[in-house]
Amino acid sequence: IARSREHALTNLFDLSTACLEAGQRFSELFASTSREAIHHGSKRWSHFGHGQVESMTQWPATVWLETSARTSRLLDNTLEILGEAQKAMIRSAEAQVRVVDEIVFATINRATRTSPWEVEIGLRAMKTSLETAETTLQGMSAAAIETVDLAEHEVHQIAKTVADAKPATRKRTATRPSANQ
Repeated sequence: IARSREHALTNLFDLSTACLEAGQRFSELFASTSREAIHHGSKRWSHFGHGQVESMTQWPATVWLETSARTSRLLDNTLEILGEAQKAMIRSAEAQVRVVDEIVFATINRATRTSPWEVEIGLRAMKTSLETAETTLQGMSAAAIETVDLAEHEVHQIAKTVADAKPATRKRTATRPSANQ
C-alpha cells in the first residue's frame, strides 16, 4: 500500500511538472511572439514615417504575409506544447493504471495462496485477463503517442509552408492597341 501510494504521488508529481513546463513554455512563446509583432509593427510604421511609397503600396500584402507567418509559427509551437502535454498525460495515466494493476495482482496472489484449488483456477484466469488488458493498454498508449507525433509533424509541415510563402509578383500587362485603330 505504501509503495503504491508512493508511485501514485510520483505519477501526479510528473504530471504536474509536465503541466507547469507547458505553462512556462506557453508564457515564453506568447511573450516572444508579442515582442516580435511589436518589432515588426514599429518597423513597418517607421517606413511610413520616412515616406517610402513602395512600402505603402505593398503594405497590405506584406502585413498579411508577415502576420500569417508569425501566426503559423505560433500555431505550430502551440500545438507542439499541447502535444508534449498530451503525451505526458497519456504516460501518466498508463503509469497510474500499472499502480492499480499492481495492487490487484498482489490481492489476487494473496487470495490464490489461501483459496481452494477451484477458486485458484478462476483467480489465475482473472490475472491473465488483467495482464492482457495491461498489454493492450500499453499498445493503445503507444499508438496514441504516435498519433500525436504524426499530427505534430503534419502541422509543422503546414506551418513551414505558410512561413516560407513569398508574395506573388504582379505582372503588368501591356495595353494592346484596339482593332479600331
